[in-house]
Amino acid sequence: MNEIVIYAKKGKLVLYGILCILFVLVSGLLLVVGLGDSSNDRWKLIIIGGIGFIFFGLCMIYWIKSMLKRKPAIILNNEGIIDQSTYIGAGLVKWSEIADVDFVNFGGQTYLGIYTIDPELIINRSTPFKRFLNQMNKGLLATQVNIPIKILDCSLDELIDAIGYFWKKDYEKDNLN
Repeated sequence: MNEIVIYAKKGKLVLYGILCILFVLVSGLLLVVGLGDSSNDRWKLIIIGGIGFIFFGLCMIYWIKSMLKRKPAIILNNEGIIDQSTYIGAGLVKWSEIADVDFVNFGGQTYLGIYTIDPELIINRSTPFKRFLNQMNKGLLATQVNIPIKILDCSLDELIDAIGYFWKKDYEKDNLN
């Protein structure tokens, strides 16, 4: 077993796309209504519609790119865990950089949470925009990498077994040297 590749569920990706389109349309409608309105609430509609249109428009662009060029959500191999599950995915997190792996709950959703030895590791090697988003996430959860479990197209038992296999293999390799 050299590498385990886990993709996102196609059904979840389609659902996210439908939601993106819906929110872009609603935001666009708010923007158009605000531009045509002459009441005091005009600016509220323009601001909410504009921000929503830009945010969900960017989400939709990311979704379209991810549907056209489908890549694995996570890859487990001898080097570590490669996280590509979200826009701010951590990329490669080496086994030697991982302090612990656990399941964490936030907002009614379960995540595979990865604690790194250096709490700033992921933030320090991100692009400025992703660094900003990771900083915001840092205030929500104690883990540095958070992979949503419900999007992964594998069972929890398979995921736990694979992580244990590679992590143990890396530990044994380090202790033989």
